[in-house]
Amino acid sequence: MTKLPLIIDCDPGVDDAVMLMMALASPALDVRAITTVAGNVPLHLTSRNARMMCDLMGRTDVSVHAGCPRPLVRTPVTAEEFHGESGIAGLDPFDPKTPLAPGHAVNVLIEQLRAAGPKGLSVVVTGPMTNLATAIVMAPDIAGNIDQLILMAGADTEGGNITPFSEFNVFADPHAAEIVLSADVSATILSLDATHQVRALPERVDVFRAMSGERAAILVKLLEAANALEQKWKGKSTPMHDPSTIAWLLAPELFDSKTVAVTVETNSGVRFGQTKVSRTAEGPHRWVTRADADGFFDLLKSLVEAA
Repeated sequence: MTKLPLIIDCDPGVDDAVMLMMALASPALDVRAITTVAGNVPLHLTSRNARMMCDLMGRTDVSVHAGCPRPLVRTPVTAEEFHGESGIAGLDPFDPKTPLAPGHAVNVLIEQLRAAGPKGLSVVVTGPMTNLATAIVMAPDIAGNIDQLILMAGADTEGGNITPFSEFNVFADPHAAEIVLSADVSATILSLDATHQVRALPERVDVFRAMSGERAAILVKLLEAANALEQKWKGKSTPMHDPSTIAWLLAPELFDSKTVAVTVETNSGVRFGQTKVSRTAEGPHRWVTRADADGFFDLLKSLVEAA
């Protein structure tokens, strides 16, 4: 089986941790590197948390590169209230064996995309888009070498989760999001419109609680902690924001989408960080509108069983 070559740019984050479990467990994905950015928590924690997940998944072979420690323009914003002070609520932090690899994340993105050739490498971004935006500004030619660009970003019909209009990843660096979304590369966007349809309801967590093995136990700890925080702030079960990106790569039939053009509000004001979605036959973006929650959790179960 030919594996899909992939770079994951992320800011772990509890849901990023579940996303990394899925990606690192999948026999269909060749994770070439993990790049980290400041977002849910500061950069030194997102970098440690990504390395922790490599350890826990037995994937110390995957290199982890630290990237940008702050947004391009705006003042930094974090989300410890939804992810815990460590950024990875549910797991006890530890010093990972997986080292922090040399090379800045932006340089790694440029080097690996250039080496991959046209449409040679896919990129998943589940945090602020600071690293990828910087890479595109430094090396615009890399856009043509991205096969699939999958983003967890934005919101339309659902409204925001950090302000009434803005989703956190875009709000944390809207200028970076605008650079990426205006670049010469199409993107599939898993926004709150889709991810809010996929929630870790108690009966779904119970499925993993009944499974044996260390990976299932780790997943339960993450989902339980995320549910506790989501219940505290939103009164609901936690959505599977970032894991939906990997589900799209592995099982796109679980989703429906429409062709759109997306821009970002970068002017200050109440709509700062809002994604503006316009339906158009020409694209260049694919906006995911529907997600099969039961199918998602069946996929997650199969990956945990295979890990």
